[in-house]
Amino acid sequence: MTVTARALFLLLPLLLTACGYSLRGGANLDERFSALQVNVLQPNSELGRQLQNSLQAAGLEFELVTTLAAAEDTLLLMVADEQSVRRPVSINPRARAAQYEIRLAVDFILMDGETTVIPRETLTVERSYLEDIENIAGSREEMEIVTSEMRRDLVNLLIRRLEATEIGRAHV
Repeated sequence: MTVTARALFLLLPLLLTACGYSLRGGANLDERFSALQVNVLQPNSELGRQLQNSLQAAGLEFELVTTLAAAEDTLLLMVADEQSVRRPVSINPRARAAQYEIRLAVDFILMDGETTVIPRETLTVERSYLEDIENIAGSREEMEIVTSEMRRDLVNLLIRRLEATEIGRAHV
């Protein structure tokens, strides 16, 4: 390796950090928010449990609440119910659905007292899967696996959206 190649190799990480590049997950929520209240319409749903687990894994201290108003110096994240749509996108020679598309969506709002930090926003993920008419039980299991992965993707989108949020006053 030449001296120039070594120098470039050593300078590349510095150049990337100077332009603001960071790996996903680099900005932790616990560094951005000192306190967060979370209002999930169905906290015991799969989406609600995955959201709680992801917030804990991010090291964020949060409190599940049923109120619609945040306490002082606390952000309130309100997450609506997940909406699910399943529709056929192709048919087989027997005129039965061969492939389905599933779309999951969730609405959320982030409030800072009376101030709206993130107005009502909808996050959506879509996937398709094949249905085997010879193995209906296997197709149902595949649909459940795909839906679970989609919920995990929705939660990841929500966490990344929170990480990207610019807050007017410091909550750190």
